[in-house]
Order: sequence, then structure tokens, then C-alpha cells
Amino acid sequence: MENIVNDFINSKKQVNNFFNCDEDFFIKPLLDSKWQIKDGDGVFFLTYFENNKQNDCVIVKKNSKPMIFETNDFTMVVGIECIKLAFILKNNNKMI
Repeated sequence: MENIVNDFINSKKQVNNFFNCDEDFFIKPLLDSKWQIKDGDGVFFLTYFENNKQNDCVIVKKNSKPMIFETNDFTMVVGIECIKLAFILKNNNKMI
């Protein structure tokens, strides 16, 4: 098991070096997926298809720039694949 973990850590470092990126995030390879990036008034979205299902995620920004790293053959996008959350808030704590 130790070898598998070490191999993953080394592979992740190699991917980050390849894309010249040192951020900490999970990596989800989608090499066979169709995809596109959309700009919604400064908020960028990645749309990709996995198992014929459309998935959308928000692209993370750093220093006001979307975290999109491109090479000749590959693009790495750092995004947040959101789940729906219901926030329950007390009305008398609302700031005006």
C-alpha cells in the first residue's frame, strides 16, 4: 500500500510540474471527455460530459485570473464541482 501512495504523490507532483502549477487539489482525469469553458460575466465555468451526462463546475480564480493551465496537447482546469447546499440562517442575525 505504501508504494501505491508514494506513486500517487510522485505522479501528482509530476502533473503539477508539467503544468507549472504547485497548488493542492484533487486530480480528475477526463481525457476522453468533450469539454468547453464558458465566461459568464467574469465567472468562468467548465462544462464536460462524462458517461453522456453534462457536468458543470466553477473555475477557481487566483489573482483575478481563472486557473486554466494549457500545454500543446492538454489543459488542466482547477475548479469546484459543487453540490447543492441549503443554508439555514436565523433572520435576526441578518446584516443590513
